[in-house]
Amino acid sequence: EEAFGPKAGLLVGYLGWISGVANNATLPVLFLQYVLNQFYPHLYDDINALLRYGILVGITLLLTIVNYRGVEIVGKVLLFVLVVSMAPFLIMVIMGIPQVNTDRWLQTPNGETETFNDDMLDLSQSGWFPWQYAAGIALRPFINNLYWCYNGFDQGGHYSNSVTKDVFKRGMAGAFFLTCSSYLVPVLIATGASNLSQSEWTAGAFATAATEIGGKWLGNWMVVGAGLSLMALFFGEMSADSLQLMGMAELGQVPSIFATKSQYNTPTYAILLGMAVILCLIPFDFQFIIELSNVGYCFAVTMEFLAFFQLRIRKANDIQLLRKIGNSMLLIPTLLFNLLVICLASYVTYIYAVSMIAFGVVLIHATSIWRCIKRDKVGATQDAKGATPL
Repeated sequence: EEAFGPKAGLLVGYLGWISGVANNATLPVLFLQYVLNQFYPHLYDDINALLRYGILVGITLLLTIVNYRGVEIVGKVLLFVLVVSMAPFLIMVIMGIPQVNTDRWLQTPNGETETFNDDMLDLSQSGWFPWQYAAGIALRPFINNLYWCYNGFDQGGHYSNSVTKDVFKRGMAGAFFLTCSSYLVPVLIATGASNLSQSEWTAGAFATAATEIGGKWLGNWMVVGAGLSLMALFFGEMSADSLQLMGMAELGQVPSIFATKSQYNTPTYAILLGMAVILCLIPFDFQFIIELSNVGYCFAVTMEFLAFFQLRIRKANDIQLLRKIGNSMLLIPTLLFNLLVICLASYVTYIYAVSMIAFGVVLIHATSIWRCIKRDKVGATQDAKGATPL
């Protein structure tokens, strides 16, 4: 907003919020796939669609109720989850190190470049980008999963007013270390110490790898740990999204009803709106929801980076200008990666993105009209109070 004006601020806030909610919709879906893959493999691909949706609705409602109870209870739950969910990964790493075969890290399905025929796929899978596969690597799910694992870093700023500056700095530094290490190290161990082929690396494959490395007990613990971890991610994402919408309401960017707080000091209607969007998205496939979330986030974070660049240049003096321009150039690789994610999207995702942005533009104009009407009502009320009777 400071860099490009209130309309740009509203659009970025809206895109970030819708991307975050879509991101949250992946978590119940992924948890259910973990459970089915480990305990009910015969239902993994054949579960009834209505039964699947009913289970996902139940999971979403339960997690939303806990989130509604407030940030304090969420924080206590997250601390417990951190210990329980990280333990099986740590055990798998320790047990798997002696079994690692480094040659497996570079294996592809057949060692050759595969031909990708978009004509054989529907609109949710096909796209215009010509290199969907390279050396046996499926670029679209690979890039989208990689991007999904690390997106949302900017949402940490939504908690900056809830804690002290020192606590916020330590939390962000610790989150960076934990995120990188908890992704990279288990992936290296699981791929190097198990005999799973690339085609078997679907949702829930970590539990299968843990079973192969340490036994059935470790695989079951991995499912429990993954479930708790996904639950914690859901809490954190929903808290951030609802606080963001509440902040936008307090700034007058969206109706003030979204700033209404419950007895637990949580934004009631902001949480309910997020839950409603999640319930609309959970019927879709996990990879498809990830793609929808990533495209929205790409647009939002690109505008954030451009705003950062604009403010750095605008507020720099003559001595600092060249240095700040040079520092800002470090954002170029990130912007190019955002462009790659968008290029790899499917046709349905493009339709979703255009619809999402179009709705955002309508929202901006509707908000402007709403502000004008509200301002006129306030002015009329003040004039009526200040009028002197004859």
